[in-house]
Amino acid sequence: MRKYLLAVAAMCAVVGVAVPVAAAHDPAAQTTKPTGEHCVQRVQSSDLSDAGKAIAKAACIQRASAIAEARAAFRAARVSYRGKAKAAREAFREAVEAAASKPEAEREAAIEAALAARKATIKAARVERRAARNARDEAVEAARLAFKAAMEQARAA
Repeated sequence: MRKYLLAVAAMCAVVGVAVPVAAAHDPAAQTTKPTGEHCVQRVQSSDLSDAGKAIAKAACIQRASAIAEARAAFRAARVSYRGKAKAAREAFREAVEAAASKPEAEREAAIEAALAARKATIKAARVERRAARNARDEAVEAARLAFKAAMEQARAA
């Protein structure tokens, strides 16, 4: 009986180690850019007419490029936000260190002013990031609607 339990435990240990390795996330899959290749392949294998396939292929590529541009703009806005927030926090730390040698009343006033400046800077950066995210979402939705209209036109052709 012990040998049987030992064998089962060994199998569980091997499977327990092998499953996470096999299910590990592929980082290369995350960095691939949407090019519309999959969409074009689906269009080519569809039962559309030749003119419809040409319209649909162009729509696939146009949608993919619009989405890629929108994502790139949002990614740049996120990087900008992180930089501005980091700079604001660093400026706050420096202001607190500079105020450490001042008398208590001056120190508290300086820290309050630095805190207000940090909050205002981070809030403004968040507003910019939110605007970029909304612009991305609107661009993706516009690309989706344009693609949908083009596909209707392709079916009619």
